[in-house]
Amino acid sequence: MNYRNDSFLTIDVEEYFHLTGITGIPPLSDWDALPGFVEKNLFTLFDLLDSYQVKATLFFLGYVAKKYPQLVKEALKRGHEIASHGMYHQLVYGMTPEAFLQDINDSKHIIEDISGIQVNGYRSPCFSATAKNPWLFDKLIEAGFKFDSSVFPAKRFDGGLKTKNNAPYWINTPSGRLLEFPISVVSIFGKNVCFFGGGYLRFFPKEIIIHMAKRLYKKNIPVMYYIHPREIDANHPRMKVGYWQHFKSYINLKTVPSKLNNLMKIGRFTTCGKYLDRLDINKDFV
Repeated sequence: MNYRNDSFLTIDVEEYFHLTGITGIPPLSDWDALPGFVEKNLFTLFDLLDSYQVKATLFFLGYVAKKYPQLVKEALKRGHEIASHGMYHQLVYGMTPEAFLQDINDSKHIIEDISGIQVNGYRSPCFSATAKNPWLFDKLIEAGFKFDSSVFPAKRFDGGLKTKNNAPYWINTPSGRLLEFPISVVSIFGKNVCFFGGGYLRFFPKEIIIHMAKRLYKKNIPVMYYIHPREIDANHPRMKVGYWQHFKSYINLKTVPSKLNNLMKIGRFTTCGKYLDRLDINKDFV
């Protein structure tokens, strides 16, 4: 059986101030005092997904899940999948293996206590799986995760990890194995380019994004889309950052709803966990 025509819509559930790698971002000690927008924006996304009967995989920050447990419960009520985005949005390559294991265990246990179900998936903040932290996958397996979506197979400021795989693939380690869901890229003149999430989805016109998605579909490669709740809200608060940082964080926010509406019309969506379950049931190894 071939499930590579599936697409995945994923949401990194974090606040508008959970940016990394740029100056002017408030420290953890200030987070609780800042106004929250994630609840309002996530409900907007929930209603949009409901209108297309699309189920998403939500990578919750442990911090957000603990502060807004009702969001975890609402996501489950609407049939979405719950996964972990770590605890405090820290870049993995800036952590020790021991600190990383503590971080993912803390977030996993918080989300499991709220949801009452096992959390099987993880995505690193800013796709910070790199050659600097080859132990990341061993630690995920040690913590009990079954799949990951941290690999960004193109150059980027906060991460990037080379791989020849553009579809879900098994990562084997001495500790076991887990299924990797890499971020989708398209080769343009020999360079991998992302069109399908975050600033990339906001920057490129929807006609180009749809064209690139169809290129992957023709190759039987599923498309991994990702979005943040703040990106559905063009009026969310702006951080005081430099010009280039402002461009990356806020370009074309008003285009996001239209793009999502169009993308959900051309894809056949499933969650990462359901894809993994079907592989196990049908022994259809990728």
